[in-house]
Amino acid sequence: MPASTKNSKILEFNEKILLKAIVNILKERGFEDPKVNADQGKVETDYFVQGDFRTKVKAAVKKISRKESEVSLSVITEQNSSAGWKEKQILDKDQYDKFFDEIELQAYRELAKAE
Repeated sequence: MPASTKNSKILEFNEKILLKAIVNILKERGFEDPKVNADQGKVETDYFVQGDFRTKVKAAVKKISRKESEVSLSVITEQNSSAGWKEKQILDKDQYDKFFDEIELQAYRELAKAE
């Protein structure tokens, strides 16, 4: 993941629940068919194109303990110009924090579905 666009947070869920939560959020946001590699704990989308911009999301979930996992997110946005696609830094830390909050809320929903 590009270091410039990568943010991480530790959440108190197992990695399988977090992967489901991330996939469902991405689908809700219009990313069709996110690619999931459950063995490696990774999710990646194709580019979502809107006008002159395209966005791709990469997520990784790493087990820390029985009840905790580290979620790393990278939202890559590029703008089309005469010179081709150029990466743009669109999201700041506050927006990543909101994304993590959304993942946490969705993880609770996933747990409720399982029960």
